[in-house]
Amino acid sequence: MIEGGSRITGIPPETTPKVSIVTVVYNGGATLERTIQSVLRQDFPGIEYIIVDGGSTDSTLDIVRQYQDRLAYWCSAKDNGIYDAMNKGVALCTGEWVGLINADDAYAPGAVAQAMAAVQGDPRVNIVHGDIVVHYPNGVEKVKYAKQSGFLLKYWEMVLNHPSFFVRRAYYSGHPFDPTFRVSGDHHWTLRAWLEDRRQFLYVPQVLAHFTAGGASMTNSLGRSLRESDRMGASLGFSVLERWLAYCVRIALFLPGMAKLWINERMTPLRHK
Repeated sequence: MIEGGSRITGIPPETTPKVSIVTVVYNGGATLERTIQSVLRQDFPGIEYIIVDGGSTDSTLDIVRQYQDRLAYWCSAKDNGIYDAMNKGVALCTGEWVGLINADDAYAPGAVAQAMAAVQGDPRVNIVHGDIVVHYPNGVEKVKYAKQSGFLLKYWEMVLNHPSFFVRRAYYSGHPFDPTFRVSGDHHWTLRAWLEDRRQFLYVPQVLAHFTAGGASMTNSLGRSLRESDRMGASLGFSVLERWLAYCVRIALFLPGMAKLWINERMTPLRHK
């Protein structure tokens, strides 16, 4: 394993971290610097930044080393997928709150300060979240508002915006991601928390992050989606009827959802010509 950052060099933090930010990355050299800069430009005091790399073979580590004097810690080693890497990252955190921002996404200016102001003095809240701007490959940008619908979260897909999540580290300690999921681990984690107590979620009606569409969102097949969703339902104790309902809802909404992505990527600019 390769590692670096202020923890390795022995430089103590200027202030006790209140918020830990984790970026997991694998061969993200094309986009990682934007993510790093979005974290370092946050105006909230007391942020520690951690980068967990999965053994990249591109320019990722060159970029990380350029910023290592401003990182609390970074490491590079093979992992067992994105959710395993997220668990590793969370375990390295020391702040009261943890944000996870992937290497092709970015925080909006002031996102951390807005989230922390919203949860100030409210010990009931374990998860604060907001809206995101989705960026499509053809340059189209759209705000994706969080859908606070237990039905859609349970029977359809991840309708809350995971890049905008800030979670109490104490809550993560007993609620890790299931690394056996390939694309639905954040949905599984969120639904489990929602079913446990939806009152521990706090929605901030602000854009907190920017998300890059494509990748898994465009390549995830219906078969894989159905298999993972059924396994998710089984692990959360869904009845046979609930699992059947989820199966039907996902089939009914999968093609319209993919068509919407396709239109947003390819057709929307034509309306502006």
